[in-house]
Parts: sequence; structure tokens; C-alpha cells
Amino acid sequence: MPSKRELVQAIVRGIKQDTESYKQLKKLLNRQRELMQCRDNRGLNLHNKLQSSLCEDLMYKADLRRQMLESLGFAGNASGMQSLINKMPPASAGQVTLLWQNLLITVKESQQVNEANGKLLVAQQEVISQLLHPGGDNKFDYGAMRTL
Repeated sequence: MPSKRELVQAIVRGIKQDTESYKQLKKLLNRQRELMQCRDNRGLNLHNKLQSSLCEDLMYKADLRRQMLESLGFAGNASGMQSLINKMPPASAGQVTLLWQNLLITVKESQQVNEANGKLLVAQQEVISQLLHPGGDNKFDYGAMRTL
């Protein structure tokens, strides 16, 4: 069973690692957008596997942080993290606050890029739908509309 000090050190280490991982995710999300714009389905398929793996790793590490916070007696969320920081000596609290805020900013930036990618995907799907179903009427296929 790790000591409280070891758990806090592991949480801080995890925040640093997650910040770097989210920076990597943001780069991957930007690359994903490029691949979508180029309609590179093969590249996108390979890319998405890598991106999904990174996301799974980030979720796993967030769950570990939650467990460590809870084992220290704090809520397993952002308010629990803030409570932990508030209990730290001032010098350490300042450093960890900066690390934590940096992580939150990096997460938010990644979410914004992901949302932009989602909007691009929806726009592409709408264009395809309009090409396949002109006039917005998709009840009929092209064969049924032919005249003899």
C-alpha cells in the first residue's frame, strides 16, 4: 500500500504525463482534420486507431487519478483535486496548481479541436446526402424516378 506522499507524487506525475499526452492528442486531432479534408479514408482509418488508443490510455490514467484521490479521502473529480491542492504546503500548492491548470487548458483545447472535427464530418455527410438525394427528398431512389 503506497503512502500518502507516494500517492500525491503519483498524482502530480500523472498530471504532467497527461498534459503531454493531451498535447499529442491535439496534434493527432489536427492531423485527423487534415485527413478528413483530403478524404484520405485509408490514412484516416489507421490514424483513428492510434488516436483511439491514446484516448483509452488517457481515460485509464484519469480513472487511476480518481482512485488515488479517493484513497486520500478526496472526491475523485476536479473539486477533489482542488481540495488536495489546498491541503499542500504553499510552495507545492502553487506548482501543482500551475500543472493542474495547464492540464485543464490543454484538455479544453483538445475538446475544441475535436468539436471542429465533428462539425467538419457533419458538413461532409450533408454534402454527400445532398449529392445522393437532390432536393432533400430521399424517399425515392433514382430508378423509381426515371420516365420511359
